[in-house]
Amino acid sequence: MGGNEASLTNKQSGKKKNVMVTILENDQMPFVDVPRISTRVLSGASTGAAETTVWEQWIEPDGFIPMHYHDTEEVLVILEGDVIIELEEGKTTVCGPASILVAPNELHGLHPQSGARVHLLGIFPTGNPRIWDATGSPRPLPTADIQTTCNPFEGNHE
Repeated sequence: MGGNEASLTNKQSGKKKNVMVTILENDQMPFVDVPRISTRVLSGASTGAAETTVWEQWIEPDGFIPMHYHDTEEVLVILEGDVIIELEEGKTTVCGPASILVAPNELHGLHPQSGARVHLLGIFPTGNPRIWDATGSPRPLPTADIQTTCNPFEGNHE
């Protein structure tokens, strides 16, 4: 935590008023590299947010997000690049810019489509998103997942 609280001056009265706004600057948004993905935490419990998590992520050409699910909705905003989103029922290619709305408990994973870097946002309606793998076992958040290095989608780049 540790953002700057804002104070605004009312244009009409000229009085200063403390408002419930936190401003996070570059060094207050943790940036974490793990072997397959880079994540900057723009908002979440670690930055003082109670109700919203936003991760800015970069997936390298050989990187991936393994199959998993959440107990909340997730919005994936593909800013740059093309991804293959894998679901239990199949897979599809999504070309950025685009948004992917993932329902709670929907098993999904993704990886770059054609060996290019992908830039995306992951957005959750909670300050503490939780992740489970396909078997229902808890998974670490992407900022703490240094163990997952074997790409299950390797060779699966249409």
